[in-house]
Amino acid sequence: MTINSKKPIIKLSRRKVLKAGGMGILGIIASSSTGMLGMQTVSAANIHSNLKKLRIGDFNPNYAAQWSWRLAQGLGYMEEVGIMDFEVFLTDEYIPGLIGGSLDVTHGDTSEFFGAGKASGLPIKMINLYRDKEWWIMGVRKGINTFDDLRGGKITGGGLGGRNTWIMRQILKANGLDPDKDVEMVPMKGGSDGRMKALIAEVVDGASVFPRHESRIVESGGKFISAELTNAPQEGFGSMGDWLDKNEDAAHAFVHADLRARLWLFDPKNKSKAYKIMRDYGYDVPPEFEAMYQTEINQIAKDGGWADSKTMDDFVKSLQATGALPKDIRWQDYVELKYLWAAQEALGLPKRPAYI
Repeated sequence: MTINSKKPIIKLSRRKVLKAGGMGILGIIASSSTGMLGMQTVSAANIHSNLKKLRIGDFNPNYAAQWSWRLAQGLGYMEEVGIMDFEVFLTDEYIPGLIGGSLDVTHGDTSEFFGAGKASGLPIKMINLYRDKEWWIMGVRKGINTFDDLRGGKITGGGLGGRNTWIMRQILKANGLDPDKDVEMVPMKGGSDGRMKALIAEVVDGASVFPRHESRIVESGGKFISAELTNAPQEGFGSMGDWLDKNEDAAHAFVHADLRARLWLFDPKNKSKAYKIMRDYGYDVPPEFEAMYQTEINQIAKDGGWADSKTMDDFVKSLQATGALPKDIRWQDYVELKYLWAAQEALGLPKRPAYI
């Protein structure tokens, strides 16, 4: 495996993911032997995957969303632990892919892992965290200079029931505006890039955007009227409990290599190479994004964990407030951190969270 030996990302619709998943259930997936590392003290010396290839899903095509495991691949860390190749599926339907068996591991929203686990009654498990912090950013169009200028204006966070809209409402409240009376909260399909374009075109007056959008918004005469980094264990990697039981070695290997790559990424001297590797894999990384290096990695959990149970409790409560999660959910039922804790120990990192 080399950095330049790239395979195209497979983009699957819901129908195709479900079909692939069904085929997996019928036995198209090759069987694998049960690993033994779960019964051992895991160290860097004895980590080795029982699978040479993993099928990994992701919902976000942005380079920063896939940075850690792609770096682990490009730097050879995955190969060192026996993972030689990936089949990458870019799809919003990563939970059906896990359930059906067409995906082994996927990057996704914490809320999706917990919510799907609760709704299905199936052993969907989040095995480590990717982003433990979240930027609460409201971008505004040209001509908006203060929050008072937003009165009577249109604000979007995407879907009206989504977390980004909830965040926009919190920002408005914190700055003296009533989101139900002083502005119009409008829905918008698509992702944050679409919301940025709507700001630039002055279709909306304020929108939920991300750090990478700042330069283009500023060029258009707009700005970030509010930007705050908050604790939010918002994204992670997950798998199915039965797959983990059969492939403990693969899970240990993946998490270990992924965390090792994060430690490398967080070293500023590796910044240029980190971007080059992603470009070599075909990701679109405009030069101006390199100025956002520290801003991007500030959101990533360097050690794959989060502070403590209260941090997750508070995050889950915020999801319950939007209806994204039911009131009676016990999030601990959908987390399996033994692979994370083993990787942290093997890499000389403190155990975080210490318990769940």
